[in-house]
Amino acid sequence: MYFHSTVLKHLAIIGIFLLSTTLFTTTAFSASLDAEEEQAFVLSEAELAQTLAPIALYPDTLLTHILIASTYPIEVIEAERWLNKNSQLTAAQVEKKAQKKDWDASIKALLAFPRVITKLSEDLTWMQKLGDAFLQDEARVLASIQTLRQQAEQAGNLANMDNVKVIKEQKIIIIEPAQPEIIYVPYYDTRVVYGRWHWSHYPPVYWRNPNYYATHYGHFYWGHGVHISSHFYFSAFHWHNRHVVVNHYNHSNRHGYHSRKKIVTSHSAKRWSHQPKHRRGVAYNSSRLKQKYYGSRPIVRSTNTYKSNVHRNNAHKNRTYKNNNHQNKAIYQNKVVRSANINKAKVHNSNARNSHALNSHKVKQHNPNKYQAKYQVSNQTKKQYRYKQVKHKQAKQAVQSKQVYRTATNKKAVYNRSVTRSSPKQQVRQSSRHSAPPTRHHQSKKRIN
Repeated sequence: MYFHSTVLKHLAIIGIFLLSTTLFTTTAFSASLDAEEEQAFVLSEAELAQTLAPIALYPDTLLTHILIASTYPIEVIEAERWLNKNSQLTAAQVEKKAQKKDWDASIKALLAFPRVITKLSEDLTWMQKLGDAFLQDEARVLASIQTLRQQAEQAGNLANMDNVKVIKEQKIIIIEPAQPEIIYVPYYDTRVVYGRWHWSHYPPVYWRNPNYYATHYGHFYWGHGVHISSHFYFSAFHWHNRHVVVNHYNHSNRHGYHSRKKIVTSHSAKRWSHQPKHRRGVAYNSSRLKQKYYGSRPIVRSTNTYKSNVHRNNAHKNRTYKNNNHQNKAIYQNKVVRSANINKAKVHNSNARNSHALNSHKVKQHNPNKYQAKYQVSNQTKKQYRYKQVKHKQAKQAVQSKQVYRTATNKKAVYNRSVTRSSPKQQVRQSSRHSAPPTRHHQSKKRIN
């Protein structure tokens, strides 16, 4: 028995040791793979200089907007297409309409430079490299820009730049527009302007000279100046700390053009931070960036757990709904009972008042003789009134009968007259007409004849 127990103990120890070694090797292997993946996506110094070469000599404020916009490639493409659709609009109309868009502020600022946005949108691989390098190591990108500017200065080409001011602060080279309200975008041959290129295996990105660059001074070509508003200046390079500073606080209401020093030293200035919502779902090229910008997001659970949670919530809602219904019914019944009790109490109080009033009222004694005398007087008057009415009717009927009798007798007398009464009249008329003596007039006529 003792032998078997010791063997089992030794076997358990060996199993634990093997498990620990396998776990350690797997974690080390995965860590090495992550490190190799990180190194594969991180640009070398030569690749970074190669990518930054065509824009390293741009004015600082314009360059900050380009670097920020390169981290949001989808919005850059949307802005370029939107500009093509609204090409007939003026610069002021474009700025007014763009305020309604939910793009990043740097992309809205670049709308005044449609050629820059077109170049970013056309060369997507270059823009993606630039944005990924800026997200991975912001300080390293700014250091590479300064290295390229120093090379151009050593080649003697920065002194030939017109339309901009080249400022030197110790070992830092700052490029600003000569006039703050007008910005000129330079074009230069990257194979010449930096002198001897240090990384022969990684030649600089070269853009062909477009036709719209008319004026030519030295190695630089200049197009037409772009008139901008004071809203353009809200970002700047903090060269000593090697990061970009933004000042979005009330920049839309500010008037006047603010220099880089004012933007950097302002109390409301903050270091620029990447906003994943403007990324619009574009994947990051390294696990570190994924963990940095997506690690704080809530974990997406399986559909079964989601359904179970929904079922629990619905069951809880049904229980609370039923309880509320029971409570509401109980409250309603209590109200009904209470109202019935109140009505009963009111009826009881009214009955009590009526009985009290009846008991307290003094009823007068009944006098039958008094009412009998009144009744007899009223009967006598009624009889007299009826007797008068009968008499009046009898008299009226007698008068009417007399009138009827008279009319009847008159009619009989008229119809019973003799016919001989009219004959003598006719005879008299005839006799009077023929037997009458001639008048005086007739006598006078006879005499004349």
